[in-house]
Amino acid sequence: MVTNSFPIRYVRVSRQGLTLIEVLIATTITLLMMLAMAQGFKSLSQTVSEGRSMLNLSDQLRGLNQLLRNDFAGRTTDSATPQSGLLSSGYFKYYDGPISDSTAALFNHLPLAATLEERLSASRWGDIDDIVMFTAKAKPGQVFRGKIPQALLIINAGFTPTAAQWSTDVTISSEYAEIVWFMMPLNEFNSIDPTNGNNMVVDTNLDGMPDRLALCRRVLLIRPDLNITPTAAMFGNGAVAVGDYLTMQPLAPTDPTNFRFMMQNPYQRCDLSVRPHLVSDVSSSYVSIKTNSIEDLQLPQNRFAHYGFPIGTSGTLIPTLALTTENLATAYTSMTNLVFSTYTGINPAIVSFQDRGFLPAPFMRTKPIAIAGGGFSRQPLLEEIVASNVVAFDLKGFDTSVKQLAHPGADGSWGDFGVNDDGVNLTDDRLEAGWPGTDDFALTPSDAGYAIQLIDIANGVADSEVVAGAGAFVDAGWGSKVFSSIHPTIAGSVSMTSLNATQRGRIVKYFPSSMSLVDVNLTLDDLIPATTLYDSGSWYINTSLHQTYQPAFDTFTTSYEYDGEAVFRTLSGLVWQEGTRRFGGTPPRGGLDPAVDGVGNDSTDRDVIPQIPYKMPSIQATIRVQDYTAGTLQQISVVHDLTN
Repeated sequence: MVTNSFPIRYVRVSRQGLTLIEVLIATTITLLMMLAMAQGFKSLSQTVSEGRSMLNLSDQLRGLNQLLRNDFAGRTTDSATPQSGLLSSGYFKYYDGPISDSTAALFNHLPLAATLEERLSASRWGDIDDIVMFTAKAKPGQVFRGKIPQALLIINAGFTPTAAQWSTDVTISSEYAEIVWFMMPLNEFNSIDPTNGNNMVVDTNLDGMPDRLALCRRVLLIRPDLNITPTAAMFGNGAVAVGDYLTMQPLAPTDPTNFRFMMQNPYQRCDLSVRPHLVSDVSSSYVSIKTNSIEDLQLPQNRFAHYGFPIGTSGTLIPTLALTTENLATAYTSMTNLVFSTYTGINPAIVSFQDRGFLPAPFMRTKPIAIAGGGFSRQPLLEEIVASNVVAFDLKGFDTSVKQLAHPGADGSWGDFGVNDDGVNLTDDRLEAGWPGTDDFALTPSDAGYAIQLIDIANGVADSEVVAGAGAFVDAGWGSKVFSSIHPTIAGSVSMTSLNATQRGRIVKYFPSSMSLVDVNLTLDDLIPATTLYDSGSWYINTSLHQTYQPAFDTFTTSYEYDGEAVFRTLSGLVWQEGTRRFGGTPPRGGLDPAVDGVGNDSTDRDVIPQIPYKMPSIQATIRVQDYTAGTLQQISVVHDLTN
């Protein structure tokens, strides 16, 4: 039997594709590679964006730094105070609002917030309500420029202007100007409402801080040669009792609100330094305007944004800044009340007359726009804004008497923990405070920890009282701020009412100067300020009428000492007769000016004294800006010598 056998052949099957598992693996690897590349590009893009943002912020800060330095360098007076009323030296003033650089972050700190960004967002905030204003001269060969209605030149020539000339602006220049640096809250349109005192500021999270602020610089030309005093006919419509916007007519001083906003029309329509001026003729009396000279601006009542609150028929307060909280009455006021204190019996109906906050939006420049049916609307020009991304503008004066306090640092021990740094006495004793290379540091009143250190000193905690040095840049009125600098929900907050006589005695030496503006032998609830604060007219508390508390350094003037008008001292504060008399009022005369030699050099011979009665050595201005898109922050500090 024959059997046919065939060799077994193995046939190799050639695959033309990948299995599903292989496809999934390849896809996953590809996606991971793409994700890594995307993440790399994102990181690179963020790095580039942050770098570009930092460069842009640096350029912006350099520009602001140079502009502010140039303005400071041109000031017309040193910081000697009071300035002689017989000199033409102008003035220098800086007002310190209730918020400080440390309290701004502490009050807005959210330690229990859901996200890290929310918990840390408060750190971007600094002091936002300080103001500096002064007279300055332009650099040689340069001038300040501004716009005024053409009508003012017509009036200066002795003619009556037309309506068209009132609505047409022309540019003029001057070697001298009144310069004001300040912060302005913006509304939801990143603009302002110039028509009233409610700027509709946006504060969506009710943290007391406006969602956006702008750093502003107002330049008002000093041109006393323009002898501008419009008559009733020149005002155009003759409505002297109401106040006309187009013709720059001041509001009639008929009530407290009008006193505050009296000059809003002139401020909106021109870049001249002007003051309200009473005009009387055979038929009527009304308030007009008059241009200022350098000498005129020594008097607070003639300066930009100053007014005297009327006290019945007796007179007014010594002129202070006309400030407003805009529509931040709930958040901003409740926050700042903890710093400046508020009389609990104050009439809620007059809370809008508390003088703290920001310069009113109606004091910003506008442009008249003709509307259908006649008349004009007001369009904000926003020319004053030099930066709209600012989160801090902090002003501080140098106080040589301030004591710096040493702090042991994070390890809680002087020098290196557990190391006898000086090789003598005990390990970590107070003799090792501030030892080189350790984490010890010095606290000033501008630091939040200063208040806690004072608590330890007041309570007699061992080795808590170590003076590290003297002299520091501090806020005007820093005493009140130190006692309110800790968030009220944090244990250990300082309160004058919580300190007994022995405790107050232990810390009284840390409030040695009028810059502190607090008498630590009294409680803040007593609302009795330091003598210089009262005698400067910057403090007034009336249980049913008005509150003013404006810590400030002002070169001031001796003119009140020989103006022939008495200044009355009341339990609420000073009342100045001339305040209403200059607007046609007839307050009862209570005697002549008590000055004997016209100098005001003793307590029986003075009407009003400077709030900080010594020459301030220098001023520091810190500006912090934020790139809202990139989330980056930068700041710069300008220090200027005020002694010459």
